[in-house]
Amino acid sequence: MKKLSLITITLTLCLIISSCSSTSVKDDASTQKKESEKLEKMYQEIVDLSLINSESCTDPKKWDFAPIGSKACGGYTHYIAYSKSINTTQFLSKVTAYTEAQKAFNKKWNIFSTCDAILPPDAIECADGKPKFVYN
Repeated sequence: MKKLSLITITLTLCLIISSCSSTSVKDDASTQKKESEKLEKMYQEIVDLSLINSESCTDPKKWDFAPIGSKACGGYTHYIAYSKSINTTQFLSKVTAYTEAQKAFNKKWNIFSTCDAILPPDAIECADGKPKFVYN
């Protein structure tokens, strides 16, 4: 009889532990997705502030660029063009906040990426009303 009770208790504990761990995995996936969506929202706000999609590029001297994002193994993910007519201090502050948030996300969720270095553009030119990066 003791063996049956011990087996029952063991099975019950196993079921409880496995249901908790699967719930935890689901919760983690949900949390990761929410954090990823928050990062995407931050990025979209930066794109909107940059005016890249709403201001026509006719003079490349009126545009600049900044590194943005964080690769899991270090370095920026890419560069973003922005109009010099915006509040650049506010814009660059948001770029820095996004980059730091992505760095923390990568670390928290053990994200990995390529480790190639993203080189900055040499210049900006205007093509079809949009700023385009020039690489030599």
